[in-house]
Amino acid sequence: RAQGPINGAVCMGTQGSKMPCPTLNYFSICGRGELARLICALGEVEFEDKTWAPAFDESGGWRQGYQAIGNAFGFPGTMPVLEHGDLKLFQTAAIESYLASIAPKVFPGLTPAQKGKDMMFAQIKADINASTESLLFKKIDGPALTEILEKWYPILEGLLPESGFVNGLATPTMADLAVLVIAKGCMPFQAAPKLASFDTVSKYPKIKRVADETAAFPAIAKFLAASEHKTLTADPFGIIGS
Repeated sequence: RAQGPINGAVCMGTQGSKMPCPTLNYFSICGRGELARLICALGEVEFEDKTWAPAFDESGGWRQGYQAIGNAFGFPGTMPVLEHGDLKLFQTAAIESYLASIAPKVFPGLTPAQKGKDMMFAQIKADINASTESLLFKKIDGPALTEILEKWYPILEGLLPESGFVNGLATPTMADLAVLVIAKGCMPFQAAPKLASFDTVSKYPKIKRVADETAAFPAIAKFLAASEHKTLTADPFGIIGS
């Protein structure tokens, strides 16, 4: 299903040219797609949030059929997949970087150093995504995940400021959005640590603070409230609520 500001919308491109708004294809969970959604929300990129819902079938595996989206463009059968006019992209970091680059707000004013820091945090998010996802798909066990998270969480906590947003601006940027995804995204970021009995909150107050303040930022709060499938916190297996 599609959600957005959004269906069939036309966006203004460079030099006043018109083109269809970007379409983001991803499952109706947080995972590898939520940071891209949040970049659009913060940067005021009108986009179609084309969610594959429900994400899972009765067996607990991915609901099949999504592979055809990427296959149609010569990509592997993975998501997210971004469509923007003639441009088609897969690979999470490429999509996140591209959406930030076309955003009319926040991102155009960033320095190269700020953009580099943003991508560093986005890649930390990607590394944590990979390990937490591996536990949910039973590729690693709880102790193995705990060992990985005991490396990443202190690093992330140490990189965050005592107050304000990561890049020292009045607005969050991609780095803060990545922290929000890590700290509040259910699938797999918080669901997997809960299954592994790893405490992601009490020892990491700066992670919690940045996530809370980013979630409360008006553009982000508005997007999260309007999200049809509540993708950031979607908990299809009831893991967090259990």
